[in-house]
Amino acid sequence: MSSKRIIVLVGPSGSGKTTIGEELTKKGIPKLITTTTRSPRSGEEDGVDYYFREAGDFNIDDFIEQTLYNHKVYGLTKKEVTEALSKSDCVHVSLDKNGAKAVKEAYPEEALIVYIYVPLDEMRKRMKARGDSDQKIQERLQFSKDTDELDPVEGADIILENRSVSETVARILEEVSSYDIKPQKKEV
Repeated sequence: MSSKRIIVLVGPSGSGKTTIGEELTKKGIPKLITTTTRSPRSGEEDGVDYYFREAGDFNIDDFIEQTLYNHKVYGLTKKEVTEALSKSDCVHVSLDKNGAKAVKEAYPEEALIVYIYVPLDEMRKRMKARGDSDQKIQERLQFSKDTDELDPVEGADIILENRSVSETVARILEEVSSYDIKPQKKEV
């Protein structure tokens, strides 16, 4: 059993993956930063939220996985994982089902796949609360249905309904601690 762990959060839009990831980061588990060809949104920083790159800067061999969403490429590089695991025993990343499978194949001992779900009505409420338009919500719900995002990823290690972020994070940390892996201490 590896002494390193990659927590891979998977779930449909509105499941709370991003918020759970932010809480894991606050608890000392660093986030793996993915690379994208989309432009930064207001407030996003290169090297913090994503690595923002041009399509021509991508070399397919540098990536564990890549996905196309809204005509933009997103992916996780081998270098990002290697460097992060050299500094920390446990890291996290939010990916789609295909990305989760690719990480599990590349890092079978280290990957801990956590599928997060919420009922469709709750997903709709959360997307509305974060300011998504009705059209965007309908598109995301349809995308979730069309891509089977609403079904757990095959080979998921943990399947959790995200009723409360604090409970979900506690359950993930409990699972990680069963491998005797400690989050890194935050320097003050």
